[in-house]
Amino acid sequence: MAKTILCSSGGKRPCGVCRNCVLAEKNEHPDLILIEKGSPIAAGVKKDRNTIPIEDIREMIRLCGIRSTDGNKRVVLLFDADKMTTQAQNCLLKTLEEPPSDTYLILATDHTESILPTIISRCRILRTKAWDDQYILSVLDRNHVLGEHSADAVAAAGGSIGRALELTNDDSYWKLRDEVMDIFFQTTSRSDVLKISNQWKDRKQDAEQLFSVLESLVGMLMEYRFYRDRKTDLSAFPPQWQKFAGKAQEEEFVVLTNCISSSKKQLQYSLNFQAVLEKLIFTFIGEGNKWLQ
Repeated sequence: MAKTILCSSGGKRPCGVCRNCVLAEKNEHPDLILIEKGSPIAAGVKKDRNTIPIEDIREMIRLCGIRSTDGNKRVVLLFDADKMTTQAQNCLLKTLEEPPSDTYLILATDHTESILPTIISRCRILRTKAWDDQYILSVLDRNHVLGEHSADAVAAAGGSIGRALELTNDDSYWKLRDEVMDIFFQTTSRSDVLKISNQWKDRKQDAEQLFSVLESLVGMLMEYRFYRDRKTDLSAFPPQWQKFAGKAQEEEFVVLTNCISSSKKQLQYSLNFQAVLEKLIFTFIGEGNKWLQ
């Protein structure tokens, strides 16, 4: 979308070969402002933080007030828009209402429920459709990135080609995935929870990825239950969770998804990570144990 807006071709856009397209592809175009969590654009903001602070939004607004390099259009790409702090979202409101001339703001998110209604009401919402798993596999094949985890990467990618490409050979992701599987799906005894949480209490920096992996695994169970044509492979799950995926009602899936969502929000407000993790594990033990022999 950004390349289409910035492209200087008089024909089909984006052409992919003009200077603007090439620079945009590399995220080096002077009129393309990229904002995402962990990569601040404002001076003095700590890197690798899990939120987008108000300072980044103020800096973006300042940059948008400067004439574009070639008198061209300007594009702001704001990824993980749900990670903006409340102050940052409020700071963005006026710019969304009255953006500078020839400036386009594109906000991307997987979690609109975490964005203020006042932000959403000022945006035109475009919902992207998930790609078919077989098509994603064909893309991986064309890009010569098929590997040991290709099929699992497609299942975990949620219909995203980019995510599948990213995951295929990411060894750290698959190591974490194995850990998450052990913690939330293999654990059946409540007495083991304290031991697990003690092992994780100093790994708060991994919490976001842990939640993401857990969401993708629950998504696999949901696909199996409600979209049998997807042919989801559940062989990595223990028997009780395979039974869960075969017979659980919608309300039982809602318990799991709501608990994950609640845990993510609690962590944003700096609640104790160990306590949040323990509550989440207890929820999964309770739901899984219902399906034990």
